[in-house]
Amino acid sequence: MNKIRLRSKLSFAMLMLFFGFSFPGMQAQDIAVIPKPQEVLFLEAEFNLDKTQGLWINSSEHNDFALKQLKEELNDQMGVASKLVRSPKKADIILYTLEDKPKSKIKKLLPDTEKLQQIGAQGYWLKIEEDQIKLIANTEKGLFYGVQTLKQLIKSVKNKSLPALEITDWPALEYRGWMDDISRGPIPTLEFTKDAIRKLSEYKLNFLNLYTEHTLRNEKFADIAPLDSFTPEEINELEEFAAKYHVVLIGNQQAFGHMEEILKNPFYDEIADNKWNLNPGSPATYEFLDEYLGDAAKAYDHPFFNIGADETDGLGSGKAKALVDSLGMEAVYAMHINKLDDILKKHGKRTMMWGDIAVNHQEIIDQLPKDLIILSWGYDPRDSFDKAILPFKESGFDFMVAPGVRSWSEIYPNLDVAVKNIANYVRDGKEYGAMGMINTAWDDDGETLFNANWHGIIWGAEMAWNPIESQEEAQAKKERARRLKTFNKALDLLFFEMEDGKSVMQSLNKFSELREIPVFGSMSNASVWGSIFDFYPGEEAQKVAETNRAMLKEASAVAKELKTLSNHVGAEKIVIEVARNAAERAAFAAKKNLFILKLQEAHENPKSVSKEEIKATRDKLFKELHQLKIDYIDLWQAENREYWLTENLNKYDKTAREFLDLETHVFIKAGEAIRPGEMEIKLSTLYPDTEIRYTTNGGEPTKESELYKGSLSVTENAQIKARAFQGTKEGEISAKYFNVHKALGAKPEIKGRVSTANPAYAAGGPGGLTDGLKGSEDFADGRWQGYAGQDIEVILDLKTKTEINEISADFFQRLISWVMLPERVEFYISDDGSNFKKVAVAKNPVDPQKQGLIIENFSSGELNENARYIKVLVKSMGSLPEWHTGAGKSSFIFLDEIVVE
Repeated sequence: MNKIRLRSKLSFAMLMLFFGFSFPGMQAQDIAVIPKPQEVLFLEAEFNLDKTQGLWINSSEHNDFALKQLKEELNDQMGVASKLVRSPKKADIILYTLEDKPKSKIKKLLPDTEKLQQIGAQGYWLKIEEDQIKLIANTEKGLFYGVQTLKQLIKSVKNKSLPALEITDWPALEYRGWMDDISRGPIPTLEFTKDAIRKLSEYKLNFLNLYTEHTLRNEKFADIAPLDSFTPEEINELEEFAAKYHVVLIGNQQAFGHMEEILKNPFYDEIADNKWNLNPGSPATYEFLDEYLGDAAKAYDHPFFNIGADETDGLGSGKAKALVDSLGMEAVYAMHINKLDDILKKHGKRTMMWGDIAVNHQEIIDQLPKDLIILSWGYDPRDSFDKAILPFKESGFDFMVAPGVRSWSEIYPNLDVAVKNIANYVRDGKEYGAMGMINTAWDDDGETLFNANWHGIIWGAEMAWNPIESQEEAQAKKERARRLKTFNKALDLLFFEMEDGKSVMQSLNKFSELREIPVFGSMSNASVWGSIFDFYPGEEAQKVAETNRAMLKEASAVAKELKTLSNHVGAEKIVIEVARNAAERAAFAAKKNLFILKLQEAHENPKSVSKEEIKATRDKLFKELHQLKIDYIDLWQAENREYWLTENLNKYDKTAREFLDLETHVFIKAGEAIRPGEMEIKLSTLYPDTEIRYTTNGGEPTKESELYKGSLSVTENAQIKARAFQGTKEGEISAKYFNVHKALGAKPEIKGRVSTANPAYAAGGPGGLTDGLKGSEDFADGRWQGYAGQDIEVILDLKTKTEINEISADFFQRLISWVMLPERVEFYISDDGSNFKKVAVAKNPVDPQKQGLIIENFSSGELNENARYIKVLVKSMGSLPEWHTGAGKSSFIFLDEIVVE
C-alpha cells in the first residue's frame, strides 16, 4: 500500500489524531463514527473523491434508498457527482447485499465467511482501499447501516480524501430504540417526529415508542384524547415513513396506572380504583379495555405492544379495596396483567410492560405470562443494575433495559447522570442477554423540549450498538470517559457540523458545572417557578445570596457562549437555542432568588431597602420573564402541537401576576403562641399605605370585609383569606388554612439540616413544623419539611407547663422519589428542657417496600402528662436499601405539622 499523502491543511492524520484513532503502531482505535464500530483496521492509504464516482449496487427498493442517501451525501457534503455503472470492475464504490446467492463476479470482492457470519442480519463490512470502496452486508438493513457509517466518514473530512480502513461491524443489541413521552405535556408534530426518525436512524436506532396515556385519538371514546393528539392514520403514515429508515414503531398504551387524565372524566368513574389506577375489580374496566386497548393495538403494525403498568400508586385504596384485601395486591396485579395480555393476544400482539412493580414484589413474577417482554427501568447512576435485571433473567423472561436521558423536570438534562445510567444499564443488559434498549425521554412536568434530549438519545444509540465492557466501576468510569470524549468530538462534527476548532459539547457540559452550585432547587424547573413571596429560612439567607450570585454569573456566561456558538454551527441551530434558553432560565431563577432576598429584607426591616429600588428590579425581571415566555413559545412550536402549551405559559403568567401584585400582596404568617392552643396570625404587605381586609370563614375578602388593624388570633381551625387595597388597585387573594393545637406557634429547635434540593422543602424554616399549615399529597407544596440521610431531633417549648394528651406528626412516603417513612419516632417530655423522659415510641407500621403515595401519622398514643418541653426524635431509614433502584443513596424524610393535643 502507498503511504498516506497529505493534501490539505486538515490531513487525515491530523483528523484521526484529533478524534483519537490511529494508524498501525498508534495506540488509540477510535474514529469519528457514531456508534463506534466493533472492529476497525487502518491501512496506509487514502481513497480520493476528487472525480465522479462510479456506483454499483445489487438493486432493491431499500438498497435503492440507501444508495440515494449516499449519492446525496457525496453531492451535498463534497460536491462530488456520481453515476451508476454496470460492472463492479468499473465501480469506485460497491454496495452489495447477500440475500441472494452471490454471483461469481462479486465473490472475490467479499470478506471471508467468518466475517459474514459475524456481522449477522444488521451488521456490515466496509473496506476503503486506495482504488475502491466495498460495502457488503447480509441484508438491506445491514447495508443501510453501513451507508450511515460511510456517510459519516465522508462528512468527517474536508479534503475529498477518505482514510483507507476495514470495518467489521454489528450491533450488540437487536432492538435499539427511544421512547418519547407524548402524554404529559408536549405532543410532537408529525413532521418533527419524522425528522427525529430520520436523524436517529443515522445513528442506527431502529424503533420508536410513543408513550401514551390518553393521546391517541379513538372516535368511540372521543372525549378522552385532546383534539390535536395523534390519530391512527398518523401512526400509519409514520410507520410507512419510518420503514425506509429501517425504524419500526412499537405500540404503547398505559392500561393500569397513570390513567388520571382519563379517570378525571366523570363518565369513566366506574372503571377507576383511585385517581391514578384502573379498577381491576370491575367488569366495566375490561369491557372498556377490550375496545380501547384493542383499538390502540390495531393502530400499530409491529407485534410488540407496551401496556405500561408501572407505578400503580395506591392500588386498592379506592373501589378495588375489597378485592385487594381479599386476594392481596400481588395477586390482583398479576391477574390484571394476564387479562391485558389476553386482550392483546386477540390482536396478534406480544405484551411488553415496565418491570418496577414485579421487581419490587417478586412473588408477582411467577404469575405472569411467560412470553411477556419485561422493561427493566431505572434512571439513577448506579454502578451496577444487576438487581434490576436478574429477577427477570433468572425467571426466563425476555427483557429490554430502559435507562433515561434525565431531562424531565430539569432546566436542562443532567448529562452526567444520563451518561453513566445509560452506559452501565446497557452494559449489564448485554451481559445478561437483553433483547434491546429503550432509552426514555419523559415529560413529568410538561415543560421538557425534545430538542434538549439529543445528546442523551444519541449516546444511547452509541451504547446499544457497542456498549462499554468494564464491570468494575473504577475501570468503567475510565472507559466511559474515553468513549465520551471521542463521542462528544464526533457529535460536534457529525450532528452540529461545527466549524474547525469550536465545540458545542464543551459548552453544553458546562451545565454540569452549574449543577455543582448548591442553590435551592439546583437546575430544576421548580427553581424557576417558586413564588417570590415564599421566603427562605433566615439562617440560609447568606448562603442563598452567595450561591445565587455564583449561579447568575456562571449561567449568564454559558448563555452568552451559546449565543456566540449558534452563529458557527452548520446544523441543529435550534438545539443550541434550546440550551441557551435553558441557561437564561437558570440565570433568571438566580436573579429572582436574589430579588426574593431583597423582598425578605424589606419585609422584615422596611427601612433597610429602597422601595423604588425594589420596583425597578421588579420591572426589569418582569421584562426578562416576558422575553423568556416569547422565546419558549417559538422553541415549543418548532417541535410540538398546541396541546399543553397554555399549561406551561400559565406558569410564566402566574409569576408575572406575582410581580404585578408586589405592592398589594398580603403575607399571612403564623406568629407566636399567645397561649397553648391560641396563635397570633400576622397579616402584612411590603408597603405601609396598603389596606388589608380579611375573612376567617373562607369567604372572599372585599372592601366591606373586616379591616386588619394589627391584631388577629385563632383558637380553632380557620381558613384565613386576605386581600389588600391600594387606592384603586385591588390585590390578589392570599389564603391559608390553620389547624389549631397546643403547640401552635411554638418555635421549634431543630437538630438536622433541611434539604436544599428544593426551596419548598424548607417549609418556611423551623416554624414550618408548628405553623398550623398541613401538607397535601404533593411533598413539594411548601408545607412538608424535607431532610436527606439523617435523623431529626425537634424540641418544642410550650412556654408553660401544659397538659399533654397526645403528640403526633405526619410523614410521607413515595419510594419512586426516594422518600421513605422513618424507622420509628420517639416522644419525650421535660420540665426544664435538659432532662427528658421518653413517654412513647411509634414504630413504622408500613411495609418499607410499599409503593405509591403514603401519608402516615406517627402518634404517641394516649398520654396523661404535664410538661413544658416536648422532644420528637425521628429515626431515619438511612441509605436506600438494596432492593431500591437508588440503593446506597440517602433516603429522604418528609414530616409535617407536629401536633400536641
